Amino acid sequence: MAIEQRQFNRQELLTALEQGWKQYLAHLHTLSEEELVRYAQQQGYTRVQDVLAHVIAWWERSMHRSHQIINGQSVPRTNDMDAFNAEVVKQYQQWTRDAVEARFEETLDIFEHFLKELPEHAFENERIQLWLRIDAIDHYEDHRLPNAPKLQLA
Repeated sequence: MAIEQRQFNRQELLTALEQGWKQYLAHLHTLSEEELVRYAQQQGYTRVQDVLAHVIAWWERSMHRSHQIINGQSVPRTNDMDAFNAEVVKQYQQWTRDAVEARFEETLDIFEHFLKELPEHAFENERIQLWLRIDAIDHYEDHRLPNAPKLQLA
């Protein structure tokens, strides 16, 4: 079964975080400034902190939208992802790399706690399942650093 069609349970998503995002900054710190610039540009951004800001925003968005669904609220679809991503980069434009990295770590901890505390029935919701898979797995692979391993999910 293709990963896009597969449902992931809580533990598999937490394992993906452990293997991928929780190691991300350690791998990032081993790259030279030239490698960081090249990586950011390959990702479509000017600075590496723009990539981090993008990831942070998507984690926050998914958690917020998941809470809305769990609470029975409607969740509007975002039609212009490019505008959303551009706004995020703009919001973090004045932040230093250290500040963005600290926010990345903080938001990753919040996202991990969110996954641990999410009601079991939420994993059965198609939209929540999609967002969690994208944020924990797909997005990691999309933004995986050149020196970082692929996720090893069964």
